[in-house]
Amino acid sequence: MKVADLTKDWGFGKLQFEFGYCDQKGKLVLPETSKATQLDDALKLDLKYASGAREVLFFEKAGNAEILCRRSFLNGEKKIEVKELVATISGIDFKGVQKEDYFYHVENPRVYEILAMPIDYDRVKNAGSVRDTGFDFQAGNRWADPGVVHERIGRSPYQPFPAILVSNLKSERGIVHGTLSQKIFYHNYLLNHDKQSKIVWQIFSSCKAISARIVSPGETLTDAWYLGATDQAAEFDHLFDGYTAALRKELPPMYGATAINRDNVVWGTWNDGIFRDVSEKMIVDEAKYLAANFPTCRWIQLDDGYAVYTKSAHGIGMPYEGKKGFDSKKFPNGFRGLTDKIRETGLRPALWIGGFVPTDCKLFKDHPDWFIDYSYRVTEMEPLDVSQPQVREYLTSALDEMVTKGGFDAVKHDFWSYAYEDSSALLKNREKSGYEWREWWTTEFRKRLAPDGYFQTGCDICMGNVFLGEKFSNYRYGIDIGSGNWDNVKINFLWGIACFATHTGDLFVPNSDAIGLFPGLNDVDAQFCVNYCLVTHSMVEIAGLLSKNTKHKRFKMLAKAVCNPNNGQDVYLASYDYRDHKKQIPHILYFKTPHFSTAENTAHLPLRTIGFFNTDDEKITVDFAPADFGLSNRKLYQLTDVWSGKSFFWQGKSTLELLPHGSRLFAVSAAGDHEILDANIRINVNGKELAFDYAAKAEIITSSRVLEVRINGKKVKSACRDNGDNYIVKFDAVPGAFELIWK
Repeated sequence: MKVADLTKDWGFGKLQFEFGYCDQKGKLVLPETSKATQLDDALKLDLKYASGAREVLFFEKAGNAEILCRRSFLNGEKKIEVKELVATISGIDFKGVQKEDYFYHVENPRVYEILAMPIDYDRVKNAGSVRDTGFDFQAGNRWADPGVVHERIGRSPYQPFPAILVSNLKSERGIVHGTLSQKIFYHNYLLNHDKQSKIVWQIFSSCKAISARIVSPGETLTDAWYLGATDQAAEFDHLFDGYTAALRKELPPMYGATAINRDNVVWGTWNDGIFRDVSEKMIVDEAKYLAANFPTCRWIQLDDGYAVYTKSAHGIGMPYEGKKGFDSKKFPNGFRGLTDKIRETGLRPALWIGGFVPTDCKLFKDHPDWFIDYSYRVTEMEPLDVSQPQVREYLTSALDEMVTKGGFDAVKHDFWSYAYEDSSALLKNREKSGYEWREWWTTEFRKRLAPDGYFQTGCDICMGNVFLGEKFSNYRYGIDIGSGNWDNVKINFLWGIACFATHTGDLFVPNSDAIGLFPGLNDVDAQFCVNYCLVTHSMVEIAGLLSKNTKHKRFKMLAKAVCNPNNGQDVYLASYDYRDHKKQIPHILYFKTPHFSTAENTAHLPLRTIGFFNTDDEKITVDFAPADFGLSNRKLYQLTDVWSGKSFFWQGKSTLELLPHGSRLFAVSAAGDHEILDANIRINVNGKELAFDYAAKAEIITSSRVLEVRINGKKVKSACRDNGDNYIVKFDAVPGAFELIWK
C-alpha cells in the first residue's frame, strides 16, 4: 500500500507523494530507503537517510476523504542541521482550466489584497496585470515590508490561521491542508503547474526565526498535519470545516473556551485621544465611573505611558532603568498603588507591556549584543534575542518586577512576536525554533497572571492562529483605530472577515481594538465601526474618557453596544462569493441570536441580528431575503433598527440602500404580538424564564403595549410609550427573573 492509495477516491487524479528534508544549505535530501507497512486503516512509512537520520510517518484515515499525518524525524549519532521537512504532492487535477486554479490562505487579504489567488501568479507578478489568468486584478507580492518579497504561501509573520485550500474557480471540490501541531514547525507552501497542467504542491515544515534547526544526536523532531477533500470550496464560511473538526480533537478539552474575555469588556487607556496622557488619578476616577455605569466592564488596562521615556513604545526594557525609568509624577504610588485602587472599585487591573526596546534606551546601549537586527522592518527599536540565556534571565526578572510586584492580573503584550513568529533567520542560537521559544515565553507570562486573567496578543497583528489560544486569551486582528481612522477601519473589515469565517472564535477570542467615541471619525464612519465590531462579536475593548462625555451623541450607542459582548460567537456571511475578485468586500454579516442575548431560537426574542455594510465611497443597494439567513421566505418578519428603534415588516426578497461608508444593524423577529424586538440590557434565559444578570436603566422595544414589568415576582415602576411601529418600555432593572404583562 502506498500513501497515494489513501487518496485514490478523492477525485483529483492519481496523486503522488514524496518526502524528504532540506539541510542547512537548503539542499533537498531524499531517503535512501523507504518501507511502507499497512496497519488497518493506517499506513506507516519508514524512511532512512544517508546522514543516519530516520523518519517515521503515520497516515491515518480520519473520514471518507481525510487523512492525518504524524511525522517524526529521528536523528542518528551525529549532530546535523535541518532547515525543514518537505512533502511534495504532484498530479493534482481539477479537470478545469489551468489559469483558474487558485489557493486561499487566511493571510491572502493581507499579503495579496485579494482572497482567491491564482496559482500561476508568480509567472506574471512583474507584468503589473494578471488579466490572462482569469482573475482580472492587479497582483504581486505586496507586503507591508517595502522591498521584501516572500514567495512562499503562509510564510508571513502575521500568525495566520494555519490552513490552506487549493481549488479551481469552476469547482466545488478542493483540497485542504492544515496544521495539527506547532511545537516546533510551521507550515508553508509552494504551488505550481507541471508540463501536464497538473498541480505540484510542496508542503514545508519549517522553523520560525532560525535558518536551520540544530538537531542533537538522538533527538526527535515531531510534526502533525491534516489533508482532506471538501465539497464546499465555494462556501467561504465552510472552507475549513473538516480541518477544524480534526483540530478540535487534537487540542486539549475546553481549549480556549474560558469566559475571560467573552462576556465582558476591557477599558484601556490608549485610544480615543488619551494615548500617553495617563495618570493614577485619571484612571482610578474612570474606573469608579465604569464600575457604576458599565456593568459588562470588568478590567482596567493601563497602556503605554508609564515610562519616563515616551519617544516611542517602551515596555519590557523599562525595569532595567530602575526607579528612574518609571514615571512617578503620573503614578506617585507606583504600579502597586494603582492596582490596589483599581481593585477597590470592584474592577481588575491589567498592564500593557511592549516587547520592543528603543535603541536609544539604556538596556540597548549597555547590551547591544542582546538584540536581534530587525532593521529590515523597523528602525529605532529592536526585539531581544530570546535564544541567549542572559536575555531570558533579564526577561523573567522584568516580568517579576512589572507583573508580579506591580499586582496586575492580566497583560496586553504588544510588539512581542518578532523573535518568535518571523520566518527570517534572526536568533543567534539555533538549538530551538521560534515556536519552541514562544512556548517558553508565553508560559513564563502565564505563571505570573491570575488564573482567570487575560493575556492579549498585539503586534504583529494576528490573523487567527488558534494555537496561540493555548496561552493567549484574545488576539487583535486589525490595525490601531486610535481616535478614528477610516482607512484602518476598512482594512480591518477585510482582515477580520478572513478570521471570522474560520469559525474558531470558541477557541481564540478575536479583538477588534478599543471602541470609543471616535473623535477622528464622522458619525457615519463611527457607526460603521461600532456595527462591525458588534456584529462580529469582537468587542473586547472600549476606550475614552467616558465619565467626562456622558452627553456625547455617541455615548448611548457605545453603552448599548457593550450590553452583551459575547465575544467569539459565530458570525456568518450571506450571499458572498469570495472567489469573485470584483467583490472582495462582503456586504452582509449576521448571527443567530439577539445582540442583547446569548439565547438562540427562544420564543419572544429576535431570531437573527443582521449587519449591512458599504466600504465604498459611493452608495450601493443590497438585495437580501430571509433564506439568506436560514429563515423561511414565506413567513413574515419584523425588522427593528438597533439604533433608531424603528421597525418594518419583511417578507421575501428586499432591497436596502446604503450610503457611502454606510451601515445598518437590524434585529429580526417573528411578526406577531408579545415580541421583545430590541433591548439595551443583557437578557438571559434561566429555564423557561427570561432574566437580567446585572442592574441597569433598561430600555426595551416591544411589538405590543406593556402594562407592567415584574422582576423576581414584584412589580417595578415602568413607563411604556407608543413609538409608531412598536413600543418602548423603560424601567430600572435589577438581577433576577422578569416578565412583561401585556395589554
